[in-house]
Parts: sequence; C-alpha cells; structure tokens
Amino acid sequence: MPVEPIPCAPGGGGEPGSSCCAPSITSIPLCREDGTPLLLVLRSACVCDGAAAADPEVAGWIDPATGAYTAGPAPAGSGLCPSGDCASVSVLRLCDQASGGDCVQFLRHLVHDCDGQVTAVTDTALDGTPYAPAGAVGDCDDCRCPDIPLCPQLLGLSGPELWTMPVGTESLAVTVACGPVTITDCAGNATVVNECGTSFNWAAPPAECGPGTLCGPVTIDVAEGAAVYLNFLTPCAQGDAS
Repeated sequence: MPVEPIPCAPGGGGEPGSSCCAPSITSIPLCREDGTPLLLVLRSACVCDGAAAADPEVAGWIDPATGAYTAGPAPAGSGLCPSGDCASVSVLRLCDQASGGDCVQFLRHLVHDCDGQVTAVTDTALDGTPYAPAGAVGDCDDCRCPDIPLCPQLLGLSGPELWTMPVGTESLAVTVACGPVTITDCAGNATVVNECGTSFNWAAPPAECGPGTLCGPVTIDVAEGAAVYLNFLTPCAQGDAS
C-alpha cells in the first residue's frame, strides 16, 4: 500500500533526542453496493521512539468521478469491487507552482484497473481534503522560488518622531545615539532605552519561498532631543514608506 508522509504537527512535547515517524496519507479503492467506485482515505498516526505502530484511521472518502471529499467512514455496504482485489491506487507527491512563485505540495491519487490502466485521477491536499492545482504541476524538485532582491536602508531619526517599520522588513538594527527612545515590538511590548550607543538587532528566518518577514508592526518612538539610527533590509520594491 503506497503511503505519502506529511509533517508531524508542531508542539505536543517529546523529550530531547526523541525520534518520530511522520504521519501518512494513503487511499484504497472500494465500491458501493451498486458498483460505483470510491477511494477510502486512510491516515496513519505519528509513532515515536520505536513504539508499536497504531492502526490507521479512516479520514474520509473521495468520489473519483467528481473529486468530492466526504469526512468520516465510507458509505454503508462499501467493500471490494466486483472485479476483485487486483485494482490499486498509487499516490504521487507533486507540487503546484503558482505564478507568484509559491510551491504548494499536494497528492495525486491514480486508480488502476486490473490491467494497470489508470481509470481515475483525484487530487487532494496533504491531509486528504480536495485540492485543485492553480498553476503548473510538476515534480517538487523543479519548484523555484522567485528572486526577491533585498535593499539595505540606513535612516537617522531625531525627535520628536514616531516611525513604523515598513511591511516586509526582513531584518532591523537599531542604534540609539541619544535617548530616550521607545521600541515597541509586534506583541505590543514597549522598551524605553536611555543609554546612548545601545544597539539592538532582529532578523526573520527565511520563509519557505523567499525572504522572511519580521512580525509587525514594530515602532520606534524618538522623544524630543533624542536620536536613533535604523539599518534595515526590505524587498527593493517595498520603498521606504513609513
């Protein structure tokens, strides 16, 4: 039975050094009592540290004719198709390359008859729910992130001035030339800096496809008589709007 791994959900604990397999999604062909085919979507559990694998659970089922997904068990009376148990489903992990450059991974379920011919094709997201590709479909190794150049900007502010960092800022360095300066982060935590020459630095980790972005808004409130220098990186098309 082919399986496709999906990432474990974040959180949930676990001691340092523990190892877990990834949960997986697969599908098997069944038929209703009237012979109409369907795909039963199964999801395995995430097993850690060599524990015995749990039995897979039924996530839902798919109507291959329409691609419609229904959560929960298959219709009553469903079972092996009249042609026998030689029919099979292969699951491919593909990527949808959007025009903006983002790559979205999804699963393509191919239903084969007893002669190996493909009789139905259904696409789902990694959790088994329906998915409709919006861009070019191909191997995930062929996905390319767009080239997003970053431009450094150096800005000096003297008070009174309230500055809001531009949306899309990737990194920020603040040097207080003369306080007081109040720095408020995206969580609303405000810190008053009085010491001259004090510096702070923040940088966002890279995103899946492109540079990272600091959470926002981040504000710099320069009091009268105070001064501060800001050195930050933003996408070059972002400009220096405040």
